[in-house]
Amino acid sequence: MQSKKKTIGFIGLGLMGQAFTNNLMKDGYTIFGTDPVPLAKRRFKRKGGKVLDSPKAVVEKADITFISVPNSKISLNCAEGKNGYTFIKKQASRKIIIDTTTSDPDDTRKISSLCKKTKLDFLEGCISGNSKDVKNRIGLFLVGGEEKTYKKVKPLLGNLLSDQIYCGKAGSGATMKVIINYLTCLERCSIAETLRIGLRSGIKKDLLLECLLRSAASGKQLEKRGARMLGHKFSDPVSSLATMIKDMKLGLTLAKKTKSSTPVGKACLPIYELGGKSEYGELDSSVIYKVFEDLETK
Repeated sequence: MQSKKKTIGFIGLGLMGQAFTNNLMKDGYTIFGTDPVPLAKRRFKRKGGKVLDSPKAVVEKADITFISVPNSKISLNCAEGKNGYTFIKKQASRKIIIDTTTSDPDDTRKISSLCKKTKLDFLEGCISGNSKDVKNRIGLFLVGGEEKTYKKVKPLLGNLLSDQIYCGKAGSGATMKVIINYLTCLERCSIAETLRIGLRSGIKKDLLLECLLRSAASGKQLEKRGARMLGHKFSDPVSSLATMIKDMKLGLTLAKKTKSSTPVGKACLPIYELGGKSEYGELDSSVIYKVFEDLETK
């Protein structure tokens, strides 16, 4: 006899939340969700999700609850307060929280501690990949928390994304995600700068990109962003410039805590911030290319 599928909760129904919940519903799971944005809740309901009013209500209903919110301060707020999920009623069995938010590792450790006091099993499942990747079940989970809890959800995570790595105790997954995102931010600046030099040297767009992609300089960021930069395709973001600014700052904060030298990061951050001041924040992060163009006209 086949065992009953566990119910899944989702706190945060933005781009990532939509991608995950749509796939989970296709897989036959009952999904409870909440989000402060009415449109996000309406979309979720139209797809077949069950809308609830608070993080607390979601965790009370679900066996496993994912969190996907813009930053770890919001994630911490979802755990605390009268509507926070660490104030749920006494449980018949232990529930699992999986926070996919790109977090400050210190906040992740705070959330983990709050969950432990409430007898909730906490994992971080930070994601390397964007919402379009997640929609296609492509990406990497960077998992931190108790290994015995991770083993319980490993098959579920494996069905949602193509890869997963157990990184260690709570905070380790968030730390690894900050490091990965920091590097991709630096790479975007390098790519934009290089493309501008190539074009201003008289090389045609198509030839420039083909040579770079077929050379030792090729890489995932160039493959994903190069054509968007050269084609000025900055709408329909898979990751916004505002998100990259946040990621740069998280990386530099981690570097400061670890007393690491960051001359490259300190040079890149003002370029990202200039893009924010130019009101490019909600466009795709490849718009960093436009910032380099703007600098050439000054």
